[in-house]
Amino acid sequence: MSRPLPSAVEQRWQEVLRRADVALQRPGVGVWEADPRGQVRLLAASDPKSIAPVVDDLEPTLRELRVLPDRAPSRWVASRLQGRHWCIAPVRRDAPRPPPAGLERRGRERLTLELAGVCIGLIDEPQSRDVESVARLALILDQVPAILWTTDRELHVISRAGAGLKSQQILPERIAGASLLEQQSQQKVSAESVAAHRRALAGESVSYQIRLLPRCYDAHVEPLREEGGAIVGVVGLAVDVSDREQALAQAHRSQADLEEFFESAPVGIRWTAPDGTILRANRSELDLLGYQPDEYLGRNIAQFCVNPEVAVDSARRLAGGETLRNIEIRMRHRDGSIRHGLLSANALFEGQQFIHARCVTRDITDRVQAEQALAQFKAMVESADDAVIGKTLEGIITSWNPAATQLYGYAADEVIGKPITVLAPADRVDELAGMLERLRRGEHIEHYDTTRVRKDGTSVEVSITVSPILDSQGRPIGATTIARDITARKRAEQQLLHEALHDALTDLPNRAYFVERVSQALGRLRRDRDYRFAVLFVDLDGFKAVNDRLGHAAGDRLLAEIAGRLRTCVRPGDVVARLGGDEFTLLLDEITGLADGERAARRIQDALAVPVSLAGGDIVATASIGVVLSGSQYAHPEDLLNDADLAMYHAKQQGRARFQVFDIAMRDSAQARVSVEADLRNALERQELRLVFQPIVQLETGSVHAFEALLRWHRPEQGVVLPPEFVPLAEQTGLILPIGAWVLHEACRYARRWQDALPASAPVRVSVNLSAKQLGHPGIVDEVRTAFQDAGLAPSCLALEITESVLMASVESSAALLLELRKLGVELHMDDFGTGYSSLSYLPRLPLQGIKVDRSFVHRIGGRRIDLDIVRSIVDLARTLSLEVIAEGVETVAQRERLIAFGCGLGQGDLFAKPLEPAAASALLAQSAQADRRTA
Repeated sequence: MSRPLPSAVEQRWQEVLRRADVALQRPGVGVWEADPRGQVRLLAASDPKSIAPVVDDLEPTLRELRVLPDRAPSRWVASRLQGRHWCIAPVRRDAPRPPPAGLERRGRERLTLELAGVCIGLIDEPQSRDVESVARLALILDQVPAILWTTDRELHVISRAGAGLKSQQILPERIAGASLLEQQSQQKVSAESVAAHRRALAGESVSYQIRLLPRCYDAHVEPLREEGGAIVGVVGLAVDVSDREQALAQAHRSQADLEEFFESAPVGIRWTAPDGTILRANRSELDLLGYQPDEYLGRNIAQFCVNPEVAVDSARRLAGGETLRNIEIRMRHRDGSIRHGLLSANALFEGQQFIHARCVTRDITDRVQAEQALAQFKAMVESADDAVIGKTLEGIITSWNPAATQLYGYAADEVIGKPITVLAPADRVDELAGMLERLRRGEHIEHYDTTRVRKDGTSVEVSITVSPILDSQGRPIGATTIARDITARKRAEQQLLHEALHDALTDLPNRAYFVERVSQALGRLRRDRDYRFAVLFVDLDGFKAVNDRLGHAAGDRLLAEIAGRLRTCVRPGDVVARLGGDEFTLLLDEITGLADGERAARRIQDALAVPVSLAGGDIVATASIGVVLSGSQYAHPEDLLNDADLAMYHAKQQGRARFQVFDIAMRDSAQARVSVEADLRNALERQELRLVFQPIVQLETGSVHAFEALLRWHRPEQGVVLPPEFVPLAEQTGLILPIGAWVLHEACRYARRWQDALPASAPVRVSVNLSAKQLGHPGIVDEVRTAFQDAGLAPSCLALEITESVLMASVESSAALLLELRKLGVELHMDDFGTGYSSLSYLPRLPLQGIKVDRSFVHRIGGRRIDLDIVRSIVDLARTLSLEVIAEGVETVAQRERLIAFGCGLGQGDLFAKPLEPAAASALLAQSAQADRRTA
């Protein structure tokens, strides 16, 4: 075993080893000694702590190299490179031998350790470091990439040696005889170098760096001592580390590039320990899962996996040395969502030890979601109720779902690759060409209704929506058609349209259809002045009576029968329509003139003349018909209808069961009627209505028995208007209801006033006429009650006169209503008796107290024998039924005497008095009362 190292020597060795450490950038350079037995021990080290764990690893390496000594101890400078690899150089005093010719120079690690071995060998000599030793060292340095120089105490260069001295471009200031102080003043030597030399003269060992771009040297200076130990100068060593510095710079750049790549890589990168602990992760990895570094690093990767067993299996395979490629994994995002990735990984080993795994995760969430959406879309398409067909922009079918097979009858393999025109009927092929052109422009086609052909040749109504398929630049590359069978809907629409335009009872066109056809005819008339057409307005006569007597079901059957007969009266191009109720219209198309319209009206009359069997009996229906001929003066269908309606109205006024051709005077009359109606609506508010009273007298004595209230309209500018001129209009418009109520109240009020004026006389009775509209009003009973109660009049002093035609229109309902009125205590009289078509058998069924003989019979008394007999019979019948008889229109003494002779007790007419104003009536009543008192 060799002697122990002196402490001074060990310190110098450590300094050399430390500098070698710096040059190699690797901790753990040491000097080992092997004894003849092959046992190795560490003598010195740059860092004993880093060297101690690997001491035992060096001996097997030396044995393998067969360099262990047989007799004398041997020493080596060694540094562990990676794993169990070593770089070894012997400790020696002579220069290392150059490599054989043709071989590369030794590596930087080897040269550095060889230089360190020579330095340690020289330091280990027991002799003092003299000029000979320096010369020997210089000889050695001449073969290595290093520079050695010595100076005296005044910092004059004494000597230099080494590769650096062979070039004038490297440390030119180190030439023998040069003064470093002078060169400093000339800025050829740095102040740092001079300061290092001064510190060496003071006994220090100083390390620094010399940079002469592009070269770089690690420099070390120490005191140069003579044999007695006195410092006589400085010895300096500079090792060329240019390659090392460049390599370090490159390594730093590469490391920076690697770090930048690691952090900015578009894929997730992480290092994980063998147990799955996350050691490092880049920004993409963190963004992939939404975590911050402190939330992610240090945790086990299995905690973030939807299926932790995948992480466990991956770690197992990596530990076995397997490289993983494109393994699909599912990770859980911080917000709870699932992210999909492709994992590729390999493991880093040192020897047999698994250091860590390097994992790369590519985010394929969008792709997976797109695939899932595509799968869902495909499933939806396959299960859709609507036909979904894909095609190219040229119309070649590319896809075909089961619903398309069900709709069109073709299997997918029968149509894919064929043109879409296989589905189009011959008259729709051009339609498809237009649709394809629109698709090429990127247009959408929404809910287009058309016809297609099935495989079996039958037609099917479809509604199609066609959308272009766009590439990533938004250019059309194909199209998708969604087709829905709308055959049933079309049928339903046609049925609904038919129902909307036709009458449900008769199946005739309705008003909307008729107006549209007339509008079309007017349009043709504007284009063709020779074209003619006519419109007929047909209104059944007395239809309400049929409904009232036989019921609405019978009325409906009659309307259906009339509709059928009207169809037989026109040509195929003509139109028969039902406007509503018992009103029908006809459009006679392409006629020659008015004569064609008149002939059609006569055909209708002839068709209606045939009896209709209803409710066990036969009914002959008649109609009033208005005819209007087309003309340029008509702009709207409603104008024609209005004029036809006016003509029909005039036909009805002339006695019904006839037709009337429209002329302009009818329109003037209608306009006048409209004016009358407008004024009549305001007559009550303007107090233009007045009552006059005609007395009903005892025929024998002439005393006043009662008054009949008669209505007069004092119309401004027209004067007094009699009831026949406005009451029918009031009936039609419904104005008779408020007017009739006013008449009732006014008549009762006057009757009460007369009674109050003549309290000693018998109570006077007032008669008021009730119209059909009033009698049909549900509130008539209450209205009558209110009238006499408000006036304070006894109900027996009020008589209600109702015409025979009104009562006979519906005997049953009339009888019921009369009973209710009779219960009030008022009297009920049948007016205009003898003019209607009532059967005498109905009279006993009605709760009447009197009848009024129509003035037409009274006027003919004395003219014809039959008229006398009729009046006598009426009086006899009334006497038999205990009814009071009042004769109307008594104008002569002879008429009065005849009536008295027949037994008629009451009468009214101009013979006794014309209708009187209320004041005159009051005076007449007073005069009559006075005469009665004188007679008594």
